[in-house]
Amino acid sequence: MVVDSDDKVTTSQKRERIGEREGKTLYHSERPDLIIQEFMEDTPGTNGRQGEISALRNEISSYLFEYIEGFRIPTHFVSKHSTTAMVVKRIEMIPLTVRVYNAGSGSLMKRFGIKTNSILDFPVIEHYHTGGKRAPQWINEYHTYAFNLLSPEEYKQINRIASKVNAVLRGLCDRRQLFVANLQLAFGRYKDQIVLGDELSPFTCHFWDVTQRGNPDQERYIPDRENATEAFSELYGRFILKV
Repeated sequence: MVVDSDDKVTTSQKRERIGEREGKTLYHSERPDLIIQEFMEDTPGTNGRQGEISALRNEISSYLFEYIEGFRIPTHFVSKHSTTAMVVKRIEMIPLTVRVYNAGSGSLMKRFGIKTNSILDFPVIEHYHTGGKRAPQWINEYHTYAFNLLSPEEYKQINRIASKVNAVLRGLCDRRQLFVANLQLAFGRYKDQIVLGDELSPFTCHFWDVTQRGNPDQERYIPDRENATEAFSELYGRFILKV
């Protein structure tokens, strides 16, 4: 394994398997504080060709993690490891999912009767308790303290990071005629610091094509749509386009 001056791993060998998490397999690396996160080729719910969706999840996530780190947002990302894997920090995952809504989509639309695909005047942030076999449970700030999930300061940090990630990605997408309808973010602790974990891809981020506003193709960047491989590839190309 080679490490450069910025503590970035440029090469590393996978070792023993740690386990699986939401379409990703985790492996030990040569360093105790870093692991290999590999996207699984047989991810359920996709219509893409085997292996190609995994590679695109890795490419898109790696690009977006590197991009938001340029705005001093702490993440678990270290470097790309291979076509379908990345080196990440070994973090203590917090059993919490943070959802950020910029539009009337998903469960927010159903729960509050918001008009389909309507743009919200202000982002909505929600918190869900995850873990175990139960479905994620919508909770508020006081649940996080009562269940010892977060300290008050950590709660503020997570909300600040979620808000900043949303703002940075919206700015990126605005210049590429895309729109971030909603985000699903995961967090963990690394050396007493709260960092963004998991992935940033169409599996956790709902992107719209502004050029197709109001048409079915507006929402083609989702895993279970037909031709997901081609759509993900086109999305990645728009992200890396210099504008």
